[in-house]
Amino acid sequence: MKLKVVYNSQKVRADAGVFLVYENDKSMVKIFDRYAISSDALHKFGFSGKRDESIEFNPLISKGIMGFTVLGIGDKHKFELDNVRRAGGILAGIIIKRKIKSVALLSIPDYKNYIRPFIEGIILGGYKFERFKSEKTGDIVLKLIITEDAKKYRKEIEKAIVIAESTNFARDLINTPGNYLTPVIFAKRTRVLAKKFGIRTRIYGPQDITAMKMGALMGVAKGSTQPPRLITWIYNGGKRNEKPIAFVGKGVTFDSGGISIKPSENMGEMKNDMAGAAVVVSLMMVLGKLKPRLNAVGIVPAVENMPSGKALKPGDIVTVSDGQTIEIISTDAEGRLILADGLSFAHKFKPKKIIDIATLTGAARVALGETTAAIIGNNDAMLKSIYEAGQRTSEKTWQLPLWDEYQELIKSEVADMKNSGGRSAGTITASCLLSRFVKGVPWVHIDIASVDNQAKSHPYLPKGATGFGTRLLAEYLLSLR
Repeated sequence: MKLKVVYNSQKVRADAGVFLVYENDKSMVKIFDRYAISSDALHKFGFSGKRDESIEFNPLISKGIMGFTVLGIGDKHKFELDNVRRAGGILAGIIIKRKIKSVALLSIPDYKNYIRPFIEGIILGGYKFERFKSEKTGDIVLKLIITEDAKKYRKEIEKAIVIAESTNFARDLINTPGNYLTPVIFAKRTRVLAKKFGIRTRIYGPQDITAMKMGALMGVAKGSTQPPRLITWIYNGGKRNEKPIAFVGKGVTFDSGGISIKPSENMGEMKNDMAGAAVVVSLMMVLGKLKPRLNAVGIVPAVENMPSGKALKPGDIVTVSDGQTIEIISTDAEGRLILADGLSFAHKFKPKKIIDIATLTGAARVALGETTAAIIGNNDAMLKSIYEAGQRTSEKTWQLPLWDEYQELIKSEVADMKNSGGRSAGTITASCLLSRFVKGVPWVHIDIASVDNQAKSHPYLPKGATGFGTRLLAEYLLSLR
């Protein structure tokens, strides 16, 4: 869904007028009276304003508005900002069902704090992935009329649109099957985007990767006929000599598990194993559009993980570009291998902070379920800031420990470390490996393996890829300045 926003319209003409109301909010009576709406009638039909409640009706007196929709956002005294985002998603469903072309936002309790999540909810809730369908319903372009003096909120509205549309772009990438999004195709798409947004990019092929001695990245890639790529975006919006924040995203465009092959059931979902890379690219899009005053680098090691006569085998040893060696216990623990080279490469940019994001471990789902991402790092301030950004965006995170005792689980008898510590503390031991390649730079790892995809629809997250991480990291970055 695309939005065309119209500000401060004096003569409102729209297919629908929308109200956001708290549960049992008596202060709305005067506003309803203005539009000849009976609050008693709302209660008669069972509407009280609870979270996710909605009611639609036709007005007795039109005044240029063909119908009204009232959306509940819950108890004011036990309020969560995500209730507003959910209301936006519910409105998107109504818009699609009713084929509504224009909406006037008639009343919202707190423009300053609610307009951004509400608009995010509309765009996110209106997402559809129809690229491979013969019959397409097409993308809706909705005219959203802001009836109050909202000039001072224009930046928040524009920010909401950019971040939500970028999240939907990440969803498009994640939902795309592996035969239509190989590492080479991924790299070509990112080059086009980088040029569009005026961001420098460089893409490295197999010869470059080999020359840089990225043995872990090439080790994973060599089992596939699809050649790898190392993709970099360089955004310079800050001071000339200011150190950048580096973002590294896992880009396994399809993960069969390699020689340690996965069960065939649900293997098709492994097209999602580049979700971290999609988030990094979509985050760079946010920076390219909003142009905040900071410097950032996006790094994506992109590979396919396939079994073949050339593939890595359990027992093999690979050498990362910084010289450290890793014994392969499982070829299905490939994400941490390509991230090891990605993190090592990030140091070339002398970053002040590093954040990596990846669908790294099934253990994260076991530990935290399907609503929360695991975060681990070496810097308490960064971990706290990312947690708080997650609370504001409802892309929630929870910190796991990175204690020295866990490092013992990845000790190898024949190399500097091994790529799997077994079933125990799987998310933590994977992070222990990554921690050895950040060299003291403040760093946070975000494991999104439990939240990158969902089986059931949610008010603003249709079934499929979620794009989890785009809004989280955009909020984190934009709150720094």
